[in-house]
Amino acid sequence: MLVGLEYLKNFSKASRIFCGVLLAFILVGASGCNSYLVNFYFGDLFGDGASETERNAQQLAFDGMQKMKDKDYGDAVKDFQQLKERYPYSKYAILADLKLGDAYFFDKKYTDASIAYEEFVRLHPRNEVVPYVLYQIGMCHFLSFSTIDRDQEETRVAMESFQRVIQAYPASEYARRAEKQLFECQKRIVAHEFYVGEFYYKQGKYTPARDRLMNISNNYPRAVQELGYQDRVATMLAECQKHVDEGESKPSVWTRLGF
Repeated sequence: MLVGLEYLKNFSKASRIFCGVLLAFILVGASGCNSYLVNFYFGDLFGDGASETERNAQQLAFDGMQKMKDKDYGDAVKDFQQLKERYPYSKYAILADLKLGDAYFFDKKYTDASIAYEEFVRLHPRNEVVPYVLYQIGMCHFLSFSTIDRDQEETRVAMESFQRVIQAYPASEYARRAEKQLFECQKRIVAHEFYVGEFYYKQGKYTPARDRLMNISNNYPRAVQELGYQDRVATMLAECQKHVDEGESKPSVWTRLGF
């Protein structure tokens, strides 16, 4: 769940309202429960005493969450955006701030999701769901990965996001998840650097090959071992160092052609 039950303790009134709404929607979506659970968990938030403005905001919130449950993420985005724009001071606005990011994320629009999550952190830096939001930012960049032969900037940004969670919220569930994802990022960096280092090695460019291989060997030894690269890295490093010590010469035309 996005927000565990333990988070509901010792909150401010506003935080308890928000988490209650969020938990209710999660429970309904996860278990297919009927409106009894909605009424039980929402309490007076979705009661009859609200003003017309709040009822309109409430309806948009409810519609958006229902569309999330139905995996109609595009229309859910529209509902949450309307809620934010029309009722920015509503008690439902914070829900829209969060769920807009989730709607983009589950629709695999990771750039838009990351922007929405970053805005949530900017607007609500002390909210109790920030560890989740930071983790989601990392996942947005992590899932934007293409292939190991391409630049790994998205992977590096993902690593920074996961490290933010670990450093700022070390006791949270999302710090533990971030640690696992951080290792997956390290494996991607190792795979990319190994790919490039091996390419240089085959081209006879021993200094850049050595530098790439030494980087992953020194900084990510566990990832190197997990990927099964340690023997190949050691062999290429020894050969690269030998050529560097002897003085590199320009590769022959046969070497450049791959022979």
